[in-house]
Amino acid sequence: MARRVNRKSNAQKAAIPNYSDDKQTSGPDPKLAIIALLLVVLLIGSGLFLTSMVEEAPEVSYGVEAQLLTDEHKTEAGHDTDFVLIVQNTGDIADTFDIGVKSNDGGFTITIEEGYDSIVLGTDKRKPIIINVKTSESAQGMLYAYLEIRSRGDPSQTSNVKLNVNTDHTFGNQTSTGDSVNVHYAGILARNAQLFDSSMEYLWDNYDNMKSGVEGNKHTDTLTANHIGCDAEGYPTSDCEGGRGMIKGFDNKMVDMYEGQTLSVRIPAIDAYGEQKNPDDPNGLGGEDLIFTIEMVSIN
Repeated sequence: MARRVNRKSNAQKAAIPNYSDDKQTSGPDPKLAIIALLLVVLLIGSGLFLTSMVEEAPEVSYGVEAQLLTDEHKTEAGHDTDFVLIVQNTGDIADTFDIGVKSNDGGFTITIEEGYDSIVLGTDKRKPIIINVKTSESAQGMLYAYLEIRSRGDPSQTSNVKLNVNTDHTFGNQTSTGDSVNVHYAGILARNAQLFDSSMEYLWDNYDNMKSGVEGNKHTDTLTANHIGCDAEGYPTSDCEGGRGMIKGFDNKMVDMYEGQTLSVRIPAIDAYGEQKNPDDPNGLGGEDLIFTIEMVSIN
């Protein structure tokens, strides 16, 4: 006999799609569209702002100038002399400058001071570098070479400097420890090439980078230096009849120079006027590294 199965009245019914009466179709959420539009506006605005910043950035210029402290040195064939090259950054941004030999018609052996074949300078800053030139044994007459100083920021910016050497010259006697000598000289600060003292008239008249306060100290007589190379009487040799009268770095450089020769020396502060500034020093040279060019005039 057939059984009647009573279905529960609360049984789940099949899900029926619920359409609106106006049969509107589904579409993108308007809130998402507004957010996307705002993002696009922000991106465009940021791009325009960055573009304007790039367009408004100031132009950068590079430049370099160079000169010699002294020139037209007299040198006996087969001997050497030193020039002091002064490099100035004339651009409006810090730059690196490479120093090299452009041409060498004199057949010299040219040595750029160790550690200074490439230098970094801030805008409008100067730096002195010692350049040693050795002539050949067969050198004759006025000979020359060119140095080139090149900007790394803009390699088209260069400065060329001519080194003139007169080899038709015969040196006199060579100095030795204990001698008394007469010299001409020029002293500049190693950090910025400011001239602080000299006996060379043409530097007083023509050099444009003086240390403040020295302009009225012009003097052109030779400097007499006694007991060169001597720490004290009888030391380091029996030729020492007393102690040196010049600062150590300057004094030691004069030993073994020839009469008529011009050489230069970089002197650390410890061998100059001390490593500390001295408020009582009217020259203000304490704590300064120095460079001197020395022309040996005569041995007394």
